[in-house]
Amino acid sequence: MEVKFKKCSSKKHYKINAISYCKECKIYLCNKCLNMHLELFEYHHLNTLDEKKSDEIFNGYCKVSNHFQKLEYFCQNHNKLCCAACIAKIKTNGYGQHTDCNVCIVQDIQEEKQKLLQDNIKYLENLYLDLTQLITELKNSLEKMNKNKELFKLKIKDIFDNIRKTINQREKELYIELDNKYNEIYGNEDFIKDSKRLPSKIRHSIEKGKILDNEWNDNNKLIFLINDCLNIENNIEKISLINERVKKCNYNKNLDIKFLPEENGINEFIASIQNFGQIFFNNFPYKIRPMPKERECSVTGEKENIFTKLGKNPYWLSAVCDLELYRNNEYKWVIKILKSQSKSIMVGVAPNDFNIVSSTYNNCGWYLFCSYSKLFSGPPQNYNNKTTNLGKVKDEVVLVLDTKNGTLKFIIDGKDDGPSYTNIPLDKPLLPVVFLYNENDSVEIDEYKEEEKKNE
Repeated sequence: MEVKFKKCSSKKHYKINAISYCKECKIYLCNKCLNMHLELFEYHHLNTLDEKKSDEIFNGYCKVSNHFQKLEYFCQNHNKLCCAACIAKIKTNGYGQHTDCNVCIVQDIQEEKQKLLQDNIKYLENLYLDLTQLITELKNSLEKMNKNKELFKLKIKDIFDNIRKTINQREKELYIELDNKYNEIYGNEDFIKDSKRLPSKIRHSIEKGKILDNEWNDNNKLIFLINDCLNIENNIEKISLINERVKKCNYNKNLDIKFLPEENGINEFIASIQNFGQIFFNNFPYKIRPMPKERECSVTGEKENIFTKLGKNPYWLSAVCDLELYRNNEYKWVIKILKSQSKSIMVGVAPNDFNIVSSTYNNCGWYLFCSYSKLFSGPPQNYNNKTTNLGKVKDEVVLVLDTKNGTLKFIIDGKDDGPSYTNIPLDKPLLPVVFLYNENDSVEIDEYKEEEKKNE
């Protein structure tokens, strides 16, 4: 959009862009007129024109088209200055815009606007102080956050550099292992060269042996003859080793050479790399996953790791954590019972594709029933109300999942009786899961910190 510049009010300079506006004279001034105006009217109020907003200079006259009158009135309904044309009784061609409004002369509103101005000044002064302090705090906080962010980036970089280094090292080791295996089975270029020289070595030893045999009775050469015999014996030993190796190297032999893992395992490994690493703010991983809208009878509590059943309907209600538990780690978390009628609570793990809307706990997952310390699970264990030697859960239970060996155990009141579940499938990441049955039952899922327990 092209910017329209105000022109100088002087007839001589009407083509020159104005750079200032005089409130008293109500004229626009170019550079030449401005210097003269300053000499003649030292105390006039001049506004420097913003080239982008030159049409917005206030000159005390109404800007409504075809009015050209002083703004001497004030419309209280619209909180706006008006001219006589604005409040005219006749409504036509821009006249009478405020005919039906509560209008007064500007002097009547003077005291009210002055008081409001004073209040606004105080408000702005306080706002300025508060905003200045807030901006300073925000700046300091941002600097701190950026510093922490860069530290986390360095930490992530170090971890992945180490992973890349380990993967590259393992790749080199596999190359070397493959070379060694092939050399052992098939030989290499040096072995082929030695094998090519084998017939000539044999032929040379035969010829040398015949010569020695003819000269054997010459006592003057006996020492030399015996030394040559020893050389032939050494050659025969080397020849025999090479010959045996040549016989073993059947190049037409169809060996079944494999690289493990195969495609499924490779895809699983790649998937685990793609999902490797999780970032948790506030350093808390056990955040309950948001509930679907259809779960109207369940809410999280005042914290994002508290799960409470509000509905009276008598069925199991599940909640899962956002934390996905991957392979080759040991995870520990604690379920604290905040409120419960009968400890009708299930705790355990399920695959990450677990249907949170389902109320059937034994179709998928591995659980402990806190009230009677019995086991419930779906395939492959297919436990249903299986009795254990575990005690009844009083206030809390610690869950320990070993995703390297596929085991899950429950530590109740500090008593560790070993894994309750073994051979848990690890083809999918697992999630911590809680089921509640009774109304208003509430649990908290938290990290288990052994140091804190020891200090207690």
